[in-house]
Amino acid sequence: MTKDTLPDPTNKSVIILKGEFAGQEGYCLGPSGQAGQFAVTPTSSNQILTLRFDEEFGILINKGQQSGRN
Repeated sequence: MTKDTLPDPTNKSVIILKGEFAGQEGYCLGPSGQAGQFAVTPTSSNQILTLRFDEEFGILINKGQQSGRN
């Protein structure tokens, strides 16, 4: 998948890859108003971070054991 075909992370559960909350789950609120960046809130905090998709955070895919739950 190229940068031109990345999915929209808005309203998705995400994993934060860089910074103070690296390794933690969060939620993408949508574009931040800055080119290529999105507002992300870590689940462990009420902070809103401005992160670059596919470099500083990615979409979290949870492959549960029950089909139809994801």
